[in-house]
Amino acid sequence: MKELSPLEIDALTEIINIGVGRAANSLNDIIGTHIQLKVPRIELFPLEKLNELLGRLGHANVTTVMQSFKGEFTGSAALLFPPESTRRLISSLTGEPVKNVAAIADEGRSTLMEIGNIVINCILGTMGNILECSMDFSLPQFRTIKNPVDLLAGSGLNEQGAGFIILAEANFYIKALEVTGYIFIFFKIDSFEILTRMINRAVSR
Repeated sequence: MKELSPLEIDALTEIINIGVGRAANSLNDIIGTHIQLKVPRIELFPLEKLNELLGRLGHANVTTVMQSFKGEFTGSAALLFPPESTRRLISSLTGEPVKNVAAIADEGRSTLMEIGNIVINCILGTMGNILECSMDFSLPQFRTIKNPVDLLAGSGLNEQGAGFIILAEANFYIKALEVTGYIFIFFKIDSFEILTRMINRAVSR
């Protein structure tokens, strides 16, 4: 897999930051709590590195909200929270303590689904608008993942297949509390050339 140039990385980072900015505004309106959301950097990896990337999180039972998409790009997107981040985020927004991530109550699960749905849709929607491409999204799914197979289920991809990952660290600031999540966007490998071409077209406009 070829690498993106520094200019292409900067452009993609800007697109994702515009998306998370829109997501933060939507979350503020819907949840009724002031939320800041920042993505300090993004990285690009071949799909075969997924297990290594999940190892960075250092936890089993990572909470995730996922959506697949298709169109000029095909793949899936996921917002992941390590267990401690999940507990802190739900407790902050619902006012209810969370002791066991594996037994999240319906209210907490709904809160995470709402956050994930908004963040993913704003990022992919912004990407589609700026790059002038259309994508259709599936309904969001809530999962607790333990391995790459869990994360890729339903995406049409597998860990040993040809594809690539955009990884963005997302910092949520809520009521003076900082919570870190991770945004994974998985693409089939044939989307790479399309993505770079569209990024360069957008930059040159």
